[in-house]
Amino acid sequence: MTRGRLLAAAIALVAGVLTYLLVARDSATPEELILRKAVAMADAAERKDLGFIMKQVSERFRTEDGSSRDDVKGLLAGQLFRGEWVRVMTANVDVTMTSAATADFHGTYIFGRSEAKTLKDLAKESVIAAYEITARVERESDGEWRFVSASWATADAASLLAP
Repeated sequence: MTRGRLLAAAIALVAGVLTYLLVARDSATPEELILRKAVAMADAAERKDLGFIMKQVSERFRTEDGSSRDDVKGLLAGQLFRGEWVRVMTANVDVTMTSAATADFHGTYIFGRSEAKTLKDLAKESVIAAYEITARVERESDGEWRFVSASWATADAASLLAP
């Protein structure tokens, strides 16, 4: 190996290490991490990746009416695996930290059966349902933020389209 190639390899290695360190050091706030998680869950729903969604839900999860994590998993499976195309979009998503390890989440998830790419097209071309989700998110012992409780109500999807 020539001296020039060795130098080029060393520079490439240093550049790779620096890139890794800069990318790996995510200075996102807990609010940003939770918001990203909420959007990633919507994306996973479109891919019908129920496993990813459930990894974001704590084993301790309970709804207001006492439903468990497994109950919610069944409900989601029914929505996602009907055999129809599913689009899932988020709107009005907000996270409020209540302590260093807990946060309140609020957002709207819009489920559509369509190949639409935008919310306006979704309303024109498909059957849609919207749900207002209010949830508690906690940082668990492994350092991951997970949803530990939630409630939801049907929302007026048409109101989301108003200018």
